[in-house]
Amino acid sequence: MTLAAFIIVLAIELLLAGSLLASMVWPEKRIWPPPGRFSWQFWWIWSLTILSLLGLFAIAALDGNTFLFAHWSRFVLGGSLFVGGSVFAMWGVVTLSWHASSGLKAKLITTGPYRYTRNPQYVGDFAILLGVAVFSNSLLAMILTIVGIGCFWMAPFAEEPWLRQQYGQAYDEYCRTVPRFFGVRKANPH
Repeated sequence: MTLAAFIIVLAIELLLAGSLLASMVWPEKRIWPPPGRFSWQFWWIWSLTILSLLGLFAIAALDGNTFLFAHWSRFVLGGSLFVGGSVFAMWGVVTLSWHASSGLKAKLITTGPYRYTRNPQYVGDFAILLGVAVFSNSLLAMILTIVGIGCFWMAPFAEEPWLRQQYGQAYDEYCRTVPRFFGVRKANPH
């Protein structure tokens, strides 16, 4: 049962990755960001995302303690990554708004966590996924985490052409000063 569930969740993650890759290669036919809340693209991406996250939690529970991190400290490290990532991602959602976080058009936000990274929600998601894998000490959860992080890593590359189209020079200026994921904020040249 665990292996079958893992294969299903992995297939869902690969569909998500393929959808993001298609959006990167063919931005005029993009799936992410979606053209609207009631579009098939919106429901497709969000269904895959939610199913993959719920699937990761299920696999972590079903396959716990099958990997390398059997020491009790995994609970502290994994829990810290999960809680810290959740707080950082939610800070991003609250700052940006749920509407814009859903991939829908809103004003350009450069405050709050967006001063440090252009993608605080994805950075938070990286930590959440890694936290689940470390906490559960599951080999299968670690595999799903790697694929899931790959999906969250791809998403900004699918979004950026759309963001440039929406915000123009203001977005280009923002990109020059704030890193995509993490790094040192560059001084504003103006």
